[in-house]
Amino acid sequence: YGEGVFLLKTDTIINLTVRNGLKSNYCYSITAADSNYVWVGHRLGMSRIDIHNLSVSLFDANQGITGDCNQNAVRVSKSGVIYFGTSDGLVIYKKKTSARKVTPKTNILKVFISDKEYDIRKPIVLPYSAYKLRIDYIGLNYSDPEAVTYQYKLEGYDLDWSDITSSREAVYPRVEDGEYTFMLKSYGSDGESESKPVTFAIKIKLPVWKTWWFISLSSIIVILLVVVIIKFRERKQKQIQEYLEERLDERTREVVEQKEEIEIKNRDITDSINYAQRIQASILPPIKRLQQNFSGSFIFYQPRDIVSGDFYWFDRINANKFVIVCADSTGHGVPGAFMSMIGTTLIKDICNRSDINSPSAILAELDAELRNTLNQNLDAEKSNDGMDIIVCEIDVKTLYLRYASAMRPMIVFKDGSLIYVKGSRSSVGGQYDKDDKEFRDEGIQLEKGDLIYMFSDGYPDQFGGPVGKKFKMVRMKNLLHDIYNKPMEEQYEYVKSTFNLWKENYEQVDDVLFMGIKI
Repeated sequence: YGEGVFLLKTDTIINLTVRNGLKSNYCYSITAADSNYVWVGHRLGMSRIDIHNLSVSLFDANQGITGDCNQNAVRVSKSGVIYFGTSDGLVIYKKKTSARKVTPKTNILKVFISDKEYDIRKPIVLPYSAYKLRIDYIGLNYSDPEAVTYQYKLEGYDLDWSDITSSREAVYPRVEDGEYTFMLKSYGSDGESESKPVTFAIKIKLPVWKTWWFISLSSIIVILLVVVIIKFRERKQKQIQEYLEERLDERTREVVEQKEEIEIKNRDITDSINYAQRIQASILPPIKRLQQNFSGSFIFYQPRDIVSGDFYWFDRINANKFVIVCADSTGHGVPGAFMSMIGTTLIKDICNRSDINSPSAILAELDAELRNTLNQNLDAEKSNDGMDIIVCEIDVKTLYLRYASAMRPMIVFKDGSLIYVKGSRSSVGGQYDKDDKEFRDEGIQLEKGDLIYMFSDGYPDQFGGPVGKKFKMVRMKNLLHDIYNKPMEEQYEYVKSTFNLWKENYEQVDDVLFMGIKI
């Protein structure tokens, strides 16, 4: 029906058509003559398919066949004779086992280089240029001249042999400098070919700039130019260097003197800051006070610049009440340290007053005292310094937690569940009207084994990790989820190592304070 022949294998279907050499895509009869060939009948001839390499041989008018094969009119006798019924009588094919295979004789007829004919019996050497190459050839086989096919290769130009073709010429539109060898093979109808291909050689000379003497001469000239330029530059450089050395000696003396002065000043400043750090550390309460009142605790405290604007304070203010404060002052370094010392002193004084009986009252009084201390209540002396702070009051008997926050969050693990406490939108101190601020008390009933985590924004705001992003609150929550049921000593090491691994080579952006208390 015009689709050719289909070969069905285990996992493959191959379709043979006129493009593969079949006589016609309309097939009227088919038979397997032996284990090597399949015969197919068409109009005015037959096709023989070699089942090993799927090559096709044609039998048509060249072999005297003038009729059309009738439908299914083919038989094979026991002796291997094939009978085809055609519209012009019976066609009989007998295999001649003694027949000698004749290979075609390959001849190169003409060679044209840029439309000029050359004699390949003489060496072909051409001056440098780009040439068009055309080769005419033929393979002589008198038994079946029309069935001769060809395969060629221009060594030095082609990577592999060409496809088998019936064309009798090869064309290369642009061949440049180099040495080439053209090789040609011809095949008969049975696929036989001479053992060696027919060849001839072409040489196209190199251009001047590719010759060894030109490259050598150019290299020598370039080297000489480089040497001359280097010598000239060295001479000029030496003159400049002598001048600069004179100027440098003068400047060096000045710089050394200034450096010594700066080193003395830096040493004095560093000694002063280190001494301030010892003073600040002495003001902060000892962690043993937490360990004496709770099941476990830790404080990860890492200033950015020796002294810190973050600070903590805790103490037992009466028989049942224990107050814990976590604060983050404006700035860091020396300015932050001043704020933290002011805050620590004020909080210690406020918490010991008998009329202060709630965390919100502590924050309200601290706000008033801080504004008064920094003269923020005077129009002429207004500043924006303040602090974000959270105050927690724990009843050590009932384990009730009461807290008030000024822009500082807190995380509580109660019965293994994480509770995130947001801070209020009002901070302590700064250029805000007193009426705009609101500090409220809130509470949570805790049980033994519950945990409280308080921290400054230095930990979640630290840049680091693989792509230099902030640590952020989400990672902090996941971190605490992973460690809340571990001993407090292990939690401290985990919090510290995680921060330093995340920061790695990045600069610490702020002071870090991280507190953990286990009820």
